Amino acid sequence: MKIWLLNTKADFFDPEIKMATVQALKDLGEQMGLRGTELKEFIKEQQEWDREERNRLREEQDKQREEQEKQRQSEKEQREHDRIQQDKADQFRLTQMEREKEKEQRERENEQHEKEQHEKSRDFEIERMKFERDKMDFERQMRQMRMRRVKKTKKVQ
Repeated sequence: MKIWLLNTKADFFDPEIKMATVQALKDLGEQMGLRGTELKEFIKEQQEWDREERNRLREEQDKQREEQEKQRQSEKEQREHDRIQQDKADQFRLTQMEREKEKEQRERENEQHEKEQHEKSRDFEIERMKFERDKMDFERQMRQMRMRRVKKTKKVQ
């Protein structure tokens, strides 16, 4: 004879089901009019049902723990992935900034070089013009000296 001890349907779904003691099962069986072998069978079946229910609950809890652990692991992996991606993005930005700084430095160096070249060229041109002026002054002085000599020779003659 199989008789299941359930007070209400809610007891079946309640994860906090309280398992009945042997004395409580005996009392319940006697109230139902069971005696001897039927009472022992009733208690045995109820205890078996209680064991199965505990096992089911334990398996359910284990499954929930596994799912939670998988979720935590997945979240951890996602955080690690995100961190790696962020590191890569940061490294890329840093590399870009370094390249930009290097480019700006080269541009400043080129501008400085061009400025120095321009100054050298200007200084050279100034020196060339001074030399040209000195040459012209010298030639003018030489002409004047020749003219004086010619005048002196004309006067002496």
